[in-house]
Amino acid sequence: MRALASVWMRGASIVCLVSLNTRLIATGQVWESILVGGMISAVWWLNARSANRVEGWQALVAYSVGASCGTAVGLWIATLI
Repeated sequence: MRALASVWMRGASIVCLVSLNTRLIATGQVWESILVGGMISAVWWLNARSANRVEGWQALVAYSVGASCGTAVGLWIATLI
């Protein structure tokens, strides 16, 4: 269960930052988008190092649901900035 929670969190983190950054770029917030772009790279690098440790359909579902939640959270954060 802990491994699936980790997969969910990675999916949520990456897609949250990408959604946020898309909104920042679209609204011309240059410096903020540069900062978030660096954060995306850091999370992506960490994910690439450990993504192959969990396999199976449960990991697929956990990552996909995490990505969906991350999209919603990223868009919500963008409305606050």
